[in-house]
Amino acid sequence: MDTLLQDMRYGLRMLAKAPGFAAVAVLTLALGIGGNATVFSWIRTVLLNPLPGIAHADQFIAVESVMPGGEYHTSSYPDYKDYRDRNNVFSGLIGFEMAGVDMSLRNDAPPERVWGIIATENYFDVLGVQAAMGRTFHPVPNQGLNSDPYVVLGHGLWARRFGSDPRVLGRTVHLNGHPFTVIGVAPQNFYGTIVGINAEYFVPMMMQPQILPGEDIEERWPTFVHIMGRLKPGVTMMQGQAEMATLAADFQKEYPNAEKGVGVFLTPVWGAHYGVQDFLRSVLGFLMVVALFVLLIGCVNVANLLLARATSREREIAIRAALGASRKRLMRQLLIESLLLATAGGVGGVLLALWGANLLAFFLPPMHLPVGLPLGVDRAVLAFTVILSLGTGIVFGLAPAWRGSRAELNQSLKEGSRASGAGSGTHRLRDLLVVSEMVLATVLLMGAGLLLRSLHNAENKGPGFNSNHVTVAAFDLRATDYTGPQGALYFDHLIERIRAYPGVESVSSELWVPLWFTGRGYAGVQIQGYTPKPNEDMGIDYNVIGPNYFHTLQIPLMNGRDFSEQDRTGAPRVVIVNQTMANRFWPGANGLGHQVQVGGVWRTVVGVAHDIKYHRMNEDARPFIYFPQLQADGTEANILVRAAIPTAAVISDVRAAAKSLDTKVQPIETDDLEGLLHVSLFANRIAATLASVLGALGMLLAAIGIYGVLSYSVNQRIREIGIRIALGAQAKDVLRLVVGHGLRLAAFGAVVGALISILARRGMSSLLFGISATDPMTFVVVLCVVTLAAALAAYIPARRAMRVDPIAALRHE
Repeated sequence: MDTLLQDMRYGLRMLAKAPGFAAVAVLTLALGIGGNATVFSWIRTVLLNPLPGIAHADQFIAVESVMPGGEYHTSSYPDYKDYRDRNNVFSGLIGFEMAGVDMSLRNDAPPERVWGIIATENYFDVLGVQAAMGRTFHPVPNQGLNSDPYVVLGHGLWARRFGSDPRVLGRTVHLNGHPFTVIGVAPQNFYGTIVGINAEYFVPMMMQPQILPGEDIEERWPTFVHIMGRLKPGVTMMQGQAEMATLAADFQKEYPNAEKGVGVFLTPVWGAHYGVQDFLRSVLGFLMVVALFVLLIGCVNVANLLLARATSREREIAIRAALGASRKRLMRQLLIESLLLATAGGVGGVLLALWGANLLAFFLPPMHLPVGLPLGVDRAVLAFTVILSLGTGIVFGLAPAWRGSRAELNQSLKEGSRASGAGSGTHRLRDLLVVSEMVLATVLLMGAGLLLRSLHNAENKGPGFNSNHVTVAAFDLRATDYTGPQGALYFDHLIERIRAYPGVESVSSELWVPLWFTGRGYAGVQIQGYTPKPNEDMGIDYNVIGPNYFHTLQIPLMNGRDFSEQDRTGAPRVVIVNQTMANRFWPGANGLGHQVQVGGVWRTVVGVAHDIKYHRMNEDARPFIYFPQLQADGTEANILVRAAIPTAAVISDVRAAAKSLDTKVQPIETDDLEGLLHVSLFANRIAATLASVLGALGMLLAAIGIYGVLSYSVNQRIREIGIRIALGAQAKDVLRLVVGHGLRLAAFGAVVGALISILARRGMSSLLFGISATDPMTFVVVLCVVTLAAALAAYIPARRAMRVDPIAALRHE
């Protein structure tokens, strides 16, 4: 230990004597380590610890239904009950769903839209969550619908809406116009079980008719219930999957009409196909790889600096060896100096991560949902940073320590011998390190370029409809005691009044906003004259829309007509399908006049609309059905207004029109549709932005590496360059000599990096939109950027070489 402390003190003194070298090395390492620590803190929040505030959260597994076509889906409440009662692998199983409700403190008070969770009565017991105040709800035998109108407030809502009032227990709040008694407040660090959402309330599943009136809790076809469970001790996920798959097969036999072809899939919570982790999973994995590449480039740069520094310390190392130091002892000394640099870089990286950990919230766009991401640097992130720093010190310090500790006593101790520095082996090692930098930088720039082009394509090509100058106003009439027919009549009158305002070009409605995070319709269909293939998925996504919907969003109709004011209750039942559905079920025909059965009702196809993006910008084309709002009673709708006036003016007009019909009704949310679509691309924007920043940083470090190698090479070849100039070499010859060496290194590294990018294209395909992972234009641009950066980095030392005075160089020798 005394020897180790001595080496550390000596290493600190040596670094203090070279403050410029130490500062550059530490800054380079701090950027690399800090970037990795930042991305890891995001991964820790979103993927590794997605359910904060839950005891032994690592034991929780998401259980998802798999539709016959392979699509992951929520389950039904009857399925949940059967899985709960008949499995032997879970110690507890819960069901839940996120729901937006209108909450008011009095039945006659203006409502506020809040988002929370409706959950099975064993929800808190299985999660192991105790109320911060009051109590939670628990299962009671033989509970029926509407039997327990209780609500547990989320800690955030309690603080915001009730001022953290401890007397809130026992108070009555109205959710969708129905009274609920407050029985407790959830802990501050508990956000619920939808990753990324901070649930503002929790109500029992038996209150579904009041909280989710559009759903059917008794229907067995996969509906709205997310299932999650805690595995028993000693049970593996593979064992759980096997048993649950057996149960799913049993359900298919017992309920062939509802469960035909429906399977089950178990996954850790980070792999679930809902929540923010579903959007960020591939993005964070990609960014972690990018950050590691930047760190590797930084390590190579510092290794090159240490190799150059080892050359200037040859005499010192030789004297230490002559006095009896073994090579092992010399290597330890040099490695300790590297670890000191890495430690300093790690401290800088932690400071950078403390700032960068909250940067993810900066990228999250404004949303109407309560975001819950406990960002920050915890003990796990600190431990990761410490391990990364130590590993980094060994990675960049090992090769220089190995080369630097190899002392050649006779050559190094000769008085007056020319300090020629490193031999050909060291030169080859430094060239190899530069090539590796260029490989990594090229891969980074390829990824960044593809993501930027993909984002550009997504923003330019759009989702298949025109969102410019369209305002969205969301209405929910449940809190004002409207029935389904009354709600349909209200929306009909509201649209008529809005249409009369100056500047309004078109008005329509829809139940769910495309590409938004909340709400989705999915129903099983039968096609007249069509025989499904074995296990063919006949579930189709749908939306409920008003007249002029396609005109308002400027979606082309390929055949047939739009819904009209005549498509009301009592008129013939009609639907409009998209082009993909028409091609699937009626190939070679336009689909018009064909019959589709949904919910036991046959409907006639009267139009075929152009495909749009419904859930994600990079999704494949999928069948879709549109139902007329005038034939579907409902109390919820999103009013769409295309107008030539500002969004604020449109919102004011919508509010005025709503108030003129009923003073108790106001839109619960308003926004411009363009802004909502901007939200749908936030994951792509994070990936493209950070990959570009880190790619540029990697290219800068690689260029610095080329500059350092060539600058060192010029210093070592001063005598040679002087002789060349004395023998008649021109400035352009010297320029070609130095720049040519740098370009050869860069070109070789760029070609290898391009090949690696092609081999790794499959890993990026899920992040791309409208572009191939082998896009030629991106490859050409990146190779040009790499070549230009290398040429600029090589030109600076080349200029110094061109100015060498041959007489001074030879006199020095």
